[in-house]
Amino acid sequence: MGDCGVPQSALPTFPGLDHVVVSGGTPAQWAQMSTADWTLRLDALAAGVKSSGAHWVTLLPHHGQELSAEEAVRFSEELLKTGKVVLENVGYCERYVWHRNAKQTIIVDPSSDGHRRFASVVESMRLQGVDPESIDEETLTQAILAPATQDADLVLVLGPPDRMPESMVWELAYCEIVFIDLAWSAFTANHLELAIDDFNRRHRRFGGLDS
Repeated sequence: MGDCGVPQSALPTFPGLDHVVVSGGTPAQWAQMSTADWTLRLDALAAGVKSSGAHWVTLLPHHGQELSAEEAVRFSEELLKTGKVVLENVGYCERYVWHRNAKQTIIVDPSSDGHRRFASVVESMRLQGVDPESIDEETLTQAILAPATQDADLVLVLGPPDRMPESMVWELAYCEIVFIDLAWSAFTANHLELAIDDFNRRHRRFGGLDS
């Protein structure tokens, strides 16, 4: 810039679909996208969740090397030129955020290594003097997912079903995962709508297993 132990007290208490994560492409592919490409991709994310009621949409790469300094500059410039996204300090890291309206926010994070992102947030908390005794699952959730305030309900993975995204660790704890073996460049709102339809037909286990 999940851990699998799921205590009952930590389970989400809200119904339905509140936070959707989409994982696709690599940072290098993101850095090659133009402002027009990013405008289309952001609009596809917004349109895909339009009827779902989701308040948060987070976009992460699937895998790949972190952005080089040159790639990071190009990525930032092209994304910010859409006029939709701003770069915000969300406490322990910076995120690209589109406050689409009062009910929906889209977060774009080019971090491709979920373990490194987790460690970076924890280290930032330490440097800012956060008392280690005060850090619990809720505190970490808020820090790692910010500005989103809820764990991911649904993760749409654009890629083969035999490869989990490298960009996520914490986000996978309670979510339902839908795989679509699709190139990042081919993603449209319809693919997200299909994933949400799949989610709505499932019996959620919140990280647990069927008995």
